[in-house]
Amino acid sequence: MHLLGCLWFQVVMIRKDWAPPLDFIWVSRPGYYRFYDSDEVSPLYQYLVTLYTSVLALGGNEMGPRTNVEILVMFGILIFLTMYNALIFGDMTVLVSEVT
Repeated sequence: MHLLGCLWFQVVMIRKDWAPPLDFIWVSRPGYYRFYDSDEVSPLYQYLVTLYTSVLALGGNEMGPRTNVEILVMFGILIFLTMYNALIFGDMTVLVSEVT
């Protein structure tokens, strides 16, 4: 999750146009501290938001990519995580079938 969060952070820092899913409602309101405003937003907050985003991506959630690069990278991440979920559930099925 850490590596995916770091990858997503690097991708969204290219254009600085992305809004985190938890901020979709607030992004157009005045006084909103954008994810990229380094004076008002701490690096810890940025790390936690990208880590949160990578955990949401594990479940196939909407990440709100805005540019073509973000869409392409998120597509690759979601495909990878879908296969990872299939691997986990397949292994769980084998373990449960061996117990019974």
